Amino acid sequence: MNHRSLRRLLALSVLAVACLALVPASVPAQEARPKAPVASKTGKPTRVRNLMMLVIIVGVGLGVHAIPSKRGHQD
Repeated sequence: MNHRSLRRLLALSVLAVACLALVPASVPAQEARPKAPVASKTGKPTRVRNLMMLVIIVGVGLGVHAIPSKRGHQD
């Protein structure tokens, strides 16, 4: 490496450190405390949703069962 490339590397290093030093100063401090989350509607799942999930799970199970598991004679 010659002097020119060393100077360029040193200048870029100083610039990078200066940029990193300025980042925390540019971020404003949080003035207020964050609000606590508000609980939404709590309770048991509805009967309709339970029945829908049952239908979906049974449908997926039947769909998987319907897929042929034996290989053909072309193997």
